[in-house]
Amino acid sequence: MKIGILADIHGNGIAFERIYASLRKENCDLIFSLGDICGYYYDQNAIISILNDIPNLTALLGNHDALFLDALHDEEASQKYCARYGRSFDFLKESITARSLRFLKNLPKKYVDEENGFAAYHGSPWDPMDEYIYPDSDWERFDRLPFSLVFLGHTHYPMDIRREKIRIINPGSAGQPRDGGWPSYAVYDDKKKSLSIKRVRFPLEALINDIRAKKENNPYLIDIFRRIRA
Repeated sequence: MKIGILADIHGNGIAFERIYASLRKENCDLIFSLGDICGYYYDQNAIISILNDIPNLTALLGNHDALFLDALHDEEASQKYCARYGRSFDFLKESITARSLRFLKNLPKKYVDEENGFAAYHGSPWDPMDEYIYPDSDWERFDRLPFSLVFLGHTHYPMDIRREKIRIINPGSAGQPRDGGWPSYAVYDDKKKSLSIKRVRFPLEALINDIRAKKENNPYLIDIFRRIRA
């Protein structure tokens, strides 16, 4: 069985279009989206619509997705978000369809298959929404889990950690990488126990032009991509 793994798309439809085109060629039996469809950039509704139509997809709720659902009914929370992360929520409020909203509201915080020893979270098994798991995290905690395989997102850094009894995989970010590489996704072959991290280039200038056209004043939205090494 082949499993495709996405995380942290963050409304970057220009990158997601390339990522998904590449992922479709993998002929995966299952696809996981590990949260944070929303936030930062502006094609959030279009991305949700595509995800909604993938028949073999399991999608999880990320912290930015939850923040958007809160912001829908809390103007102060919405303003705080936009001041910190940019105006993506303003644009999503205007464009989100009833179908996309239902999709977001129905996203679970975790996926656990105890029978097959497999689990997936946006953050961590102990804090599914908000905890960051980096390569220097406390891995002994994972040794005590009843799983052989765990997928995580949230950090925007690809990771493949192998312990004696458990393997922890992060596909990196499909929309806003923070490790100096292009956006990424992962393919895990359960039969071969092999993992491939796939990097996908996209027309970055088109995204930068879109950010500027939205009259954003948060430099991080562009500066984060200056880390990319050709």
